[in-house]
Amino acid sequence: MRLRFLVAGMVAAGVALIPTVAAAKGAKEMTVSGPGLAAPIRLANTAEAAVSPNTIVQKSGLLSSTADRVTARRPAGRLGPRYVATHHWLVGPDKTVSLRQELYPFAPGGALSHTRPGRRALDIPVREGWYRAGPELTLLLVAAGLPVPSRAPTV
Repeated sequence: MRLRFLVAGMVAAGVALIPTVAAAKGAKEMTVSGPGLAAPIRLANTAEAAVSPNTIVQKSGLLSSTADRVTARRPAGRLGPRYVATHHWLVGPDKTVSLRQELYPFAPGGALSHTRPGRRALDIPVREGWYRAGPELTLLLVAAGLPVPSRAPTV
C-alpha cells in the first residue's frame, strides 16, 4: 500500500513540474524600444500574455528562417522607424543572456529584421543579417503596443 502512495506521489510531483519546465524554454522576456514609445514595451513569456516573446522570435526569423525571406544585404531606400528588440533568453535557473535585434515593422514590402553577426543563444548561432519577416511581425508588434506611424515610409 505504501508503495502505491509513493508511486502516486512521484507521478503527481512529475506532472506538477511539467508547466515549469515548458515555461522555461525560449525567451523569458523581451523589451522593444524606439520612436513613438514613452517607455519600452515589456513582454513576458507567460500563459496570460497576449503577445509572447517567443512568437515574436519566431516571426522575426531570429533562430530559424525561411531561405526565401533572407536578403543578402540591407534593402535600399527608407525602411521606416527602427525599433530595437532585446530578447532575454533563459539559459539556466535565474540566468539570462540578452540578444539584440533591429526591427523595421513598417518597411515597404513588409517588416524587416536585422541581426548583427556573431550572436548566439544556448550555444546555437542565431540567424544573422537581414530577414523579410512580413506582415505577421508588424501585427504582433502593434498588438503589443507599437504605435502605427501617421505616414507610410517612402522609398
